[in-house]
Amino acid sequence: MKCNKCGCLESKVIDSRLNDEGTSIRRRRECLGCGRRFTTYEVI
Repeated sequence: MKCNKCGCLESKVIDSRLNDEGTSIRRRRECLGCGRRFTTYEVI
């Protein structure tokens, strides 16, 4: 995933959770370039 702040393509997943309906995954990520944390939603 691309960091919105610095544009780095490298990140690590901190936490993954399936939503209540089971249709998408919420992932908490941390950029390896700048250390900023951000959330992504991935559809299954």
